[in-house]
Amino acid sequence: MSPQPRVSVVVTTYNQARYIGPTLESVFAQTRQADEVILVDDGSTDETPEAIAPYRDRLVYIRQVNQGVAGSRNTGIRHAQGALLAFLDGDDLWEPEKLAVQVAAAAAHPDSGLIAVNGVQFAETGLTIPSLFPAMIAPLFHGGAETVSVDASGYFLRAGIICTTSQVMIPARALETVGLSDPDLAVVSDWDLYVRIAERYPVTFVDRRLTRWRYHDRSVSGPDILRGLRWGEDGVIMFAKHARETTGERRKLVRAALKAQLLRAVQEAYYLAEAGQREVGLRALRRLLRWSRFSVAPAAFLLAAYVPAWLRGLVGGLVRKGL
Repeated sequence: MSPQPRVSVVVTTYNQARYIGPTLESVFAQTRQADEVILVDDGSTDETPEAIAPYRDRLVYIRQVNQGVAGSRNTGIRHAQGALLAFLDGDDLWEPEKLAVQVAAAAAHPDSGLIAVNGVQFAETGLTIPSLFPAMIAPLFHGGAETVSVDASGYFLRAGIICTTSQVMIPARALETVGLSDPDLAVVSDWDLYVRIAERYPVTFVDRRLTRWRYHDRSVSGPDILRGLRWGEDGVIMFAKHARETTGERRKLVRAALKAQLLRAVQEAYYLAEAGQREVGLRALRRLLRWSRFSVAPAAFLLAAYVPAWLRGLVGGLVRKGL
């Protein structure tokens, strides 16, 4: 029997003293214990050091000047010694079987570059989203299959189908191939990483709800009313980067993804402008004008935001014809 691979858990936190204790408890309660736990404190200014004090003898503690989410994860990756790396945000929780299930899936699909489990979103008021896997991948689990390994590149070009890095485990060899997270992407660095992994490796999905993703207004992407806009704009920047770096047939697919993402971002900005956040929405639409060479949508929706309501139907028709 081949030896079990070493598993490194990378926990990243910033001003999450209120939550970090339960998060670490969920790590140490795993039925398959991690071989090392690395906690990266990204310059917290709250009581985080005091909150983790009871766990210091069971983990590697790294405190750094604030570098953002991607920078924190990259620090953890650089220090990790395991063949398999699992990530956990400092306010999320794992079910006890999470690591064991992913290690088994990695063994069953040794070519996989990413293993993602399902989960739920919750808040102080209770369960808010009962399944983190989107409807588009539901057909993968036909016939009652619980675990599937597929070419998921097309899925990741369509949407960020993994809600939180707390769902994922990544073999170290995949990260050595595709590189670390991009710190220039404030919100979608994880999506960008998955796009790069899925271009080169199969992705394994496990339809078991083993991650609990905490929602609160202090998360990186912010409150719900702004979350879509921030993801939208950062996603445009991300796909534009891929379009520059990709050639051939792949570049056509990425440019199509960029165009679709641009439309989503423009719509989010427009709806914000129409829903009581007018200046926020208009500023976003003006920022998105820089991408007008890919689509008429930014200019058309910005115009629509200023014209009387009776003209909007006409503008909408022009947009649909021009996209």
